[in-house]
Amino acid sequence: MRNDRRGFALPAAIGALVIIGILVTGGFFMAQQELRIGVASKHANMAVNIAQAGLNEVMGDWNGYQLGNIGVWADTTITASMAGGTWEVSISNANNFIYFLTAKGTVTEGGTRWAGATRTIGLVTKMIFANIDPPAALTTTGKVVVKGTAAINGTNTTPPSWAPYCSGVPTNDTTGVLVDSAGSVSTVGGGQVQGNPPSIQDPSVVDSTFNNFGNMNWAQLTALAQAEGKDITSLGTTISAVGPDTTITGRCNEANLYNWGDTLPSAACGAYFPLIYHAGPSLRLQGGGMGQGILLVDGALDLRGNFLFYGVIIIQGDFSTQGNGNRIIGAVMAANGNVSVESITGGSEITYSRCTVQRAILNNASLSRARPLAQRSWVDLTAVIN
Repeated sequence: MRNDRRGFALPAAIGALVIIGILVTGGFFMAQQELRIGVASKHANMAVNIAQAGLNEVMGDWNGYQLGNIGVWADTTITASMAGGTWEVSISNANNFIYFLTAKGTVTEGGTRWAGATRTIGLVTKMIFANIDPPAALTTTGKVVVKGTAAINGTNTTPPSWAPYCSGVPTNDTTGVLVDSAGSVSTVGGGQVQGNPPSIQDPSVVDSTFNNFGNMNWAQLTALAQAEGKDITSLGTTISAVGPDTTITGRCNEANLYNWGDTLPSAACGAYFPLIYHAGPSLRLQGGGMGQGILLVDGALDLRGNFLFYGVIIIQGDFSTQGNGNRIIGAVMAANGNVSVESITGGSEITYSRCTVQRAILNNASLSRARPLAQRSWVDLTAVIN
């Protein structure tokens, strides 16, 4: 007796089609998932690269406008676009020497379906800078005479409105006037010399004191000033009324040779600390004015009243002041090449400020650079922040 197998082929064919459909659908689904995984992996790597590009750009363009007005434990954020995405870098100031950078990279290519991948990375950096460290309010050779109501003070001072940017900077006082072994310091009338101690003879004060600064020397410093476009020799030997200047858009006009920055941190030129050079043989500043940064003079420097400067002044010749209102907050180093009398007269003041000296160096792009720590400077923060 034969089995009746009528109708078996159709159900079998339908079952096979269902199975094939499931396999095809599963294949397409797996392919789509593989595509998504591949694109996601690609975009995740791209987001890291974009974040890293932001870090590289910020560190490569490290300057006063980015960092000069960031208080300790405060931060600022810089954003930019590039091919394939955007980056956002937050710069946090730990102690004016250590900075923590947080960079977020976002992928924008791929339209609404694929764009949006983000990764966040962190980088710990430290400042590398020229070793300009004046040991006194005034360091020089030969005789120093302080007359009238002039004053030289080695007591460490923080300029008004600078407190947020000086936190963490050492506050120890220093010598008022430091001279070489053959030098001397005297006062006439109401002239004052103060410090810890007020003055001292030091045989280590020699020619190299005014020419060698760690890994840099005088020739390298002046060359950097010329490269920055701040060789003011063309202005002549008498310069009047230097002061901050802005463009029509309100930005600090660094191209103006008379613009030496602004001592008010919140001003447009408040974070501008130029490296200024005059080739000599002498320079006279008169008619008032203000500036900040590092002033290099190959010959003699004579201040003739109402000149305010925050930072470091290094002179290869004589240094003298006349009239009232000359104020230098930072430090002066005068080689006094002719070994004549350094005459500080009138109502002039030289007041030591460790913070001012450091900011003049740290906020000059030619003298300072940010570099990653040698070990464990980089970290992936995606799982922590995103």
